[in-house]
This record gives sequence, structure tokens and C-alpha cells, in this order.
Amino acid sequence: MSTTSPNPDRHQRRTPISAHGEPAMWVTAGALILCLALILGLAIVIVWRGGSTFLVRPVHEVTLADGTVFLGSPFESEAVPGEDGQTRRRYRVGNRDLGQDSYRWVRSDEIASIATPSDGVMVERREWGVFFGRIQRVYLIREQEYEPGAGGPADGERVNTDFGPATVRVIQESETEDGDRRVLAHLVLADDAPEARGIFGHVHDTVLDRRASIESLNRHRVPLLQERLSRLEWKRRGIERRTGASRREVMPVWTWGLTALATIATGLGAARLSRMVPRGSRKYGLRVLSMAAAILCAMGVLGVVTEHPWSDDSIPVERASELIADIDADRARLSEELGRVLEEINARRERLDRVRVVIVEPTGGRFSPLSVSEPGEPMAVADVVRVVAANDLGLAGKLRVYLARWWEFLSDRPRANGAEGGVFPVIVGTVTLTLLLTVAVVPLGVISALYLREYARQGIVTSLIRIAINNLAGVPSIVYGMFGLGFFCYGLGGWVDSGPANAAPRGFWWGLVGLTGVIVLGGVISVMFAARRPGRPATAVNRFAGALAWVMWLSAAGLAVYLVSSTPYFDGWFTEKLPERPTFGGRGILWASLTLALLTLPVVIVATEEAISAVPNSIREGSIASGASRWQTIRRVVLPGALPGIMTGAILAMARGAGEVAPLMLVGAVNFTQSSPVSAEAPFLHGDRTFMHLGFHIYNLGFQSPDSQATEPLVWTTTLLLVAIVVALNLAAVMIRAKLRGKHGAAI
Repeated sequence: MSTTSPNPDRHQRRTPISAHGEPAMWVTAGALILCLALILGLAIVIVWRGGSTFLVRPVHEVTLADGTVFLGSPFESEAVPGEDGQTRRRYRVGNRDLGQDSYRWVRSDEIASIATPSDGVMVERREWGVFFGRIQRVYLIREQEYEPGAGGPADGERVNTDFGPATVRVIQESETEDGDRRVLAHLVLADDAPEARGIFGHVHDTVLDRRASIESLNRHRVPLLQERLSRLEWKRRGIERRTGASRREVMPVWTWGLTALATIATGLGAARLSRMVPRGSRKYGLRVLSMAAAILCAMGVLGVVTEHPWSDDSIPVERASELIADIDADRARLSEELGRVLEEINARRERLDRVRVVIVEPTGGRFSPLSVSEPGEPMAVADVVRVVAANDLGLAGKLRVYLARWWEFLSDRPRANGAEGGVFPVIVGTVTLTLLLTVAVVPLGVISALYLREYARQGIVTSLIRIAINNLAGVPSIVYGMFGLGFFCYGLGGWVDSGPANAAPRGFWWGLVGLTGVIVLGGVISVMFAARRPGRPATAVNRFAGALAWVMWLSAAGLAVYLVSSTPYFDGWFTEKLPERPTFGGRGILWASLTLALLTLPVVIVATEEAISAVPNSIREGSIASGASRWQTIRRVVLPGALPGIMTGAILAMARGAGEVAPLMLVGAVNFTQSSPVSAEAPFLHGDRTFMHLGFHIYNLGFQSPDSQATEPLVWTTTLLLVAIVVALNLAAVMIRAKLRGKHGAAI
């Protein structure tokens, strides 16, 4: 009887597919591809929508089935929901000052015909957006008075103007109270569409040059004179406040003598103790007496600096009268100069407003008005930014217009409450804020991480601090904005402007100063008793002294903060400006940058700690074994090795801080401002000024604009610009990190 051996693989247990790792690999790879696809898709949408805003689109003349005719540029088309085979197209029609919507949807079955007229133009205006129409006429308005019998302009007469020859068209004649003849005439430069289009470019260029000179005076000369007048007013207030003021009461002379005697006695006691007490127990007494002498000396110096009994801030009445008279003379001179500049600006502006252009739209035969309140007057040429005859432009012409629009967007100032124009001040505010918050947060975060990782004893207190830091990273940003508004703007800023709101009495304040000195001395003594010899376990006395030292130092720090915030010796640096114009007591870019620095501080601390912990301990031990101290090891070994990781934290902080909007709405960002936080005037960086921010600008365009449809393309363009600035700043930081990594080696 033969037996058959069983198949050895029959009962062998098969390895599950999951054990090979292929499913996990495919899942993780798929998640990575999905994330990259989402990021790439977002980038493509932003680049396409933002980059297509300034494209030159054709001008269509659309005739509807009901006979309505309008001009517009096609933007997009889509299928009509719920109707198969039907489409509709969205046109940008503008002409908002005539009651039309910025965009208009038209169904395909409503369109009778579509034409591309060569004379159809899109006019970009300084107010009320774009206007579609045809240029019909260009003329100048002239109104003059003539004495009786004097010759005046004749209807149809040809005259020369600054823009070329023109034909006189007498509109109205009247007689003044003095018997003179007043003639209102139009000097027509072009009176038909082809000729008007041909001459408009020359007239427009000349008008823009003259308008630029007016804007230069309005932006630079007028604010400078107004600022000088304000400074003179503040100087006058300061003199009036100090005129005839009684001499400030100072501490009695015996106080200084008592402080000096106490200091000398303490020093003599320390010298006597050094000879009498045995050497082993002498050092603690010497340290205590030395600290007491140092505290007494510090109090004496503080008293001399704060009381300064040798000075007198009051101004005699006679001297004050002389100073005020000089200030009044300077104010009169500056006021007269400011009046002349304003008169010149008004005269130039009035001359420019007399150059008119008639642009007619086909829907109702109406022209673009000078303003909503003057619908019967054609618009001024000075209000035209650009006229684009898209149907007559070739590829090179369209490219020039596209680049010109981008240049205007990047270099010009906002207009129409930020809904039109450029974003140059917005770029300056965003970049300045990002750099300031980086300068503020990186050193503070690195120092904090160094202490937590290299000096602090790793225990429950350190763990609680790390937990608090991680929790701060999850606090809503609007909470940081409320903190910045309350602490920085109204608290610290108000103290800088006007001093403490409720100053403590001088006797009570000096009593707290003495108490603070005693507490500091007690803290020093507690630290001495808390110290233990190497190799010996800590005793109950050491532990109690250590806890007491913590209490002493924290109490001293709290008292120091109170002493500074309630000092009776500080009246503020900008009291004369209050209450009309707070300097640091309001919102500004300095407080905004510090608020964002607090918001991004946990990111820098965590990244720096990880970078420091990644430096191998063997490198530290080798440095210490070579004779270097702990600080030398940190400065020359640990920090260079951790610099790439520190730069990573800085990059993350910049990326998050540059995109924050909610805190900035409370601590400094505004819709529009005439002054920039960076200027050519000293001190060049003005931390007290408000600023414009790209993120806040996007919010205003998308949600605060009166015509959100018209500003939708600019929302995408501004978003593209914000992303580009953040990427540029991050690339600069990445390049620096790469150089540091190549020089010192990567820590992480």
C-alpha cells in the first residue's frame, strides 16, 4: 500500500496583498497627485482669470430682434439652463452713468445681427468705469467778455489754439451789468467722426501732460505745506502749555543725601565684612551687600534722571510771546503760499475742463456726460484715461494696450474708491508689512526656541509652555486683531502719545520703586539658596528657595510694568497733536506688523525648535570638549546648523502673514489713503500711518464695491498679484536657505 505525500503548498498560508505595501503606496501616491492637481488647478484658474482681465476684446455692435442696438465687448458664453441648444453671451456694456448695467446677458435667439464697426471705441474713464460709443466731436469752451464796439469772434471763423486750428461756433451772447458783451463759444477742433478720432490722440496726450503737472502739485506740494502748517500749530500748542507753568516740584535734597549715605554705608559694611567674617561664609554676605548697594545706586540714578531738579520746563511769558509771534508769521507765509498753489491748481483744472469730447452711444443716442449732476455737458478730455479702438488694432497694437494696462495697474494709484486705477500703494503697503512682521517675529521666535530647547529645564512647566504655543497657532486671527487694537493701538499707542491715563502719586510711585528693589534683592538671595553644589541632590531648602525666586522675579516684573505704565514723569511725546490727530494712539502699520508677528510667532518657534533638535548632539559635545562654552557652542555650531530650518519658519510666517486680512481690518488697513508708510521724507518709514493691503483690497473689490460685476475681473488680477508677491518673497527666502544649507549643511 503506497502513500502519497501531501502537497506542501496546499495548506501554506498566502501572504495578504496589503502586506506587500502596494495598496498603501498607490493610496499615498494618489493623495499626492490629487493635492498637486488641486494646487495646479487653482494656479491655472488664477493665472488665466487674472491675466485675461486686460486683454483687448473686440467691440461688437449688437442689434436685437426688438430693434435695440448697443455696443459692448463679449466676455463669455454659456448654455441657457434648462433649454437644450440655447446659448447666451455676456457683454460688457459699461455706460453706468447713463443707467446701464456694467454687464448684460443676451440670448442667441434674441440677436438679429452682430457687427464689428471700425469706429466703435471703448473709453476708459477715471470715474464710472468704461463707456462704449463713437467719437463725434472735439472742441474747447471759451467764454470771454468784450467792451461795447470791440470786435469778438465771428461764427465760422478759424482761430489757432494750443491744440491746432479750430472753428468758432458761437453758442450764446449776453450783456453783463457793466454793459460788456459776454460771448460763449465752442472752438471746434473736429466736427465729424473720422476727423475727431484722428485728432483726439494728440489732444488727449497734451491734456494728460498738463493733468500730470496738476496731480504732482496736488500729491506733493499741497500735502507738504499742510504738514508744515500742522507742525507749526502743534509747536504753538506746546509753547502755550509750557508758558508761565510753575516749576515742577522735585524731591527734597535730603532724599539724595540719604540715598548717597546709604550707598556709602553699604559699601563700607561690605568692606568691613570681608575682613571680619571667615572666608567660607563671606561670599554670600558680600553678594547681598553688593546687590543692595547696586539697587540703591540704581534708585539714585533713576531719581536724578526722572526728577532732574536742575532743569525748568516752563517758558517765560515774554519769551513765549516772541516764539508765538514767529510761529504766526511762518503760518501766515505758508498759508499764503498754500493759497497760491490751490488757486493755480484750480485755474489749471478749469482750463483742462474746457477741453471736451462728445462720445455717443447707439442705444439712446446719448453722449458721455461730464458728471452725473451735469448730464447735459459732454465729458472732459482730462477724464479719459485711454480710448481703445479694438476693431482697428492689430496684434502689435493689442499687445501694446495690454502691456500699458498692466503698467498702469502696477504703477498708478487707485481711483474711484479703489474700484479702478492701479495698486502701487497697495503693493508698497503689502511688501512693507510683510518685511516688518518678518523682522519682528524671526528674532523673537528664534530666541524663544533657543531658550526652550537649550536652557530651560525639561519639565512640566516647559511642556505647558509648548502646549500653549501650539494652541496659540489655532486661535482665530480676528482674536489677534482685537488684541492688537486694544493693547497696541489704544493701550501702548495711547501711552506713547499722551502718557499714562491715570498717573500714580509721586510718593506712592517711589514707594513701589523701593518695594521693587527689595523684591529684586530677595530674588537674588533666593537664587543663591536655590543653587546646589554639583553632584549633590536638591534639598527642601533648595526647592523652596527656587519656588520663592520664581515668585519674587515675577512680582518684580509685574511691578516694573505697572511702574512704567503709571509713571508721573512722562507726559507723552505727541500731546500737542491730541485729540485731533493721534500719532501712535490709533491704527498704523507698526501695530499691524506686531499683531501679525504675534499671530505667526508659534510657527517660527516650532520650526526653530525642530531645526535645533535636528542638530546632532555629538557636534555639541565635540564643541564643549574642545573648550567652548555653551553660548559659544550655540552661536558657532547650533545656530549655523539650524539656519535652514529657521529660514523655513520665516518662509511660513511670511506666507501666512501676507495673506491675513481679518486682523488688518482692525489695526491699520484702510480702503484708500493719500500717504504711504514709506516715503522720501525722514524718517522714511512711518509706522504711525495707515496703509493699503492687497488682501484687504481684494475684499473691498469683491464685497464692498457698489458694482461688484464691474470689479470682478480686478479681483482675479489682484489675487494673481498677491500670489506673485508671496511667491517672490518665498523664493528669495528659499534661495537664502539654499545658500545657508550649502555653506553650513542641512539640519533638517
